[in-house]
Amino acid sequence: MRKSVIETILVLIIMFFQIPIGAEPDAALEPITITVQKGETLSLISERHLSDPKRWPELLKYNKIPNPDLIKPGLSLVVPVFLRKAVVGVTEFVVGQVEWNGTGGKGPWTSLKLGQELHPNDQIRTTAKGKTDIHINQVGMVRVLNNSLFEVKGEEKKGGPITVALLKGSLDAKVTKTDPPSSNHKFNIVSPSSTAGVRGTEFRVELDEKLSSTISCFEGVVDVNAQGKTVELTQGMATFVEKGKSPVTPYKIPEAPRIKEE
Repeated sequence: MRKSVIETILVLIIMFFQIPIGAEPDAALEPITITVQKGETLSLISERHLSDPKRWPELLKYNKIPNPDLIKPGLSLVVPVFLRKAVVGVTEFVVGQVEWNGTGGKGPWTSLKLGQELHPNDQIRTTAKGKTDIHINQVGMVRVLNNSLFEVKGEEKKGGPITVALLKGSLDAKVTKTDPPSSNHKFNIVSPSSTAGVRGTEFRVELDEKLSSTISCFEGVVDVNAQGKTVELTQGMATFVEKGKSPVTPYKIPEAPRIKEE
């Protein structure tokens, strides 16, 4: 009996010291295996897949690779949960030419795949005939429309609203209402001219060539802020925000369409 207890204690000690210090495992994540592609560097791989790119030595250690120069095309690498970026959402629908960039627009663009996980700093761009639906965790659905550039931001602080950015073009969003209703925003969409804070609603954000924005509320409530001024949009209302100026007084839109799942 005594021997069994000692063995159990030893196993627990070994397991404890195998957990990386400072790691905060995400129960929703799983380890992933990636294959190094032609033109990919350790720096690019780290920025795409690691929560902190500076932790690349831990990636090498985990994969028992003694030298960064051994990172070559065709090599398989396992990215453990404690090193992975948080998953903010996943693509549910892709049509036409839609591309993804996992390094905030700095690295190469590749085709966006159905079911692809999206992380903070990931960007998506669509062509004239391309669009994609993204399921945002605990938020709802965002549809990136034609000729658009979109970036995932994630949570600025733990438990805070999830933020995304529309850098060009337009998007529709269908955000799940909280139960019970809350006055706190669960989702923010930032653009070069405004920020839309959402509680639970269906709405559209459109940018023109000068990056001024039009925000239309189809259902629910959207708070639009720019230059220190906030206006509240309710169903069937919209506002226009010229870049560098405050939102105009909300006005009625001819029709408040419903956003349908593809």
